[in-house]
Amino acid sequence: MKAAKILLLSLFASTAIAASNPADQASINPQGNTQSIETLKSQDRATQLSYIAQDKSASAKERSEALQELASYPSQNALVAIARALKSPNAEIRAAAVAGAIPYQVEYRWRLVSPLLLDDNKEVRHAAALNLAKDYQGFNAEQKKLLLAPISELKEDLGEKSDLESQLTTANLERWTGQYDQAAKMYQELTSKPLEATEEVWLNYADNFRAQSDDQSALALLEKGLTHHNDSANLHYSKALTLVRLENRTEAAKSMESAANLAESNSYFWYLNGVLQENVNIDESVKSFEQAYLISGSPEQLYALCDIYIKSNNDKAELCIQELSKIAPADVIESLKKS
Repeated sequence: MKAAKILLLSLFASTAIAASNPADQASINPQGNTQSIETLKSQDRATQLSYIAQDKSASAKERSEALQELASYPSQNALVAIARALKSPNAEIRAAAVAGAIPYQVEYRWRLVSPLLLDDNKEVRHAAALNLAKDYQGFNAEQKKLLLAPISELKEDLGEKSDLESQLTTANLERWTGQYDQAAKMYQELTSKPLEATEEVWLNYADNFRAQSDDQSALALLEKGLTHHNDSANLHYSKALTLVRLENRTEAAKSMESAANLAESNSYFWYLNGVLQENVNIDESVKSFEQAYLISGSPEQLYALCDIYIKSNNDKAELCIQELSKIAPADVIESLKKS
């Protein structure tokens, strides 16, 4: 898979990639062009939300709701709408724009959101701090210094609240800033009442162990969490990644298959299941890559599908390569054929 990963990077870097033809996709995927329709719907929704977010005739509530929903549709149009909203004179809109910026890479988010760490409005400062705190460990000394004051202010406000969400957020802030022992005490308290502890509590508690490279403890905790939330795709997914780090890829494949089946429409889960199943069950791997492409229609997952078709001597390999040739550079196609 090393060569495949390198070539996938080439696909990501290519600016010439265009949407594939629904009719051609139907010939590759027996379920037809459902994914293309869904992709178009997502694009239309993102455009609609971006327009509402920038419409000054709309109410602050309408614009804020649109900005928050844009977090589910990261795109260039969405990014433009969010960047503009972050400079709005309305505090509600600025805070909503911070939420909309969540899916973007940390370098972009820091440039966009960090000025609001000094905002006049406390809620905006808190939103900005929460957006950036999870990346605290990767920031330089100057950036950390700027973050500490609003984080401390946020923790103080959260400490006055007794609801689960506030307590979990406080524990997460401790973890993100490297206070692992303090975070562990808080997570342990939250899981002491397992019927009340949500899947997010178990996931974040496990991440506290992962941050300290203690994957065995993380695995034990995830398994305990699954006794209460066995229908949680995210817990199975986290368990799968933990097992990969522990170099138990067979069991990891089982957990990833559970995650994909539970999530159903998560193309990334199906893609990872395809990767993990490749050396366990090649037929299952092929089906998973097909499902991933069916859902997303993305170029990188079309590439992965062609790659597994070639490796498994599938009759659809040539047709898949023909489709990929329409959107990928010639050197990528040649390298794929030789892989």
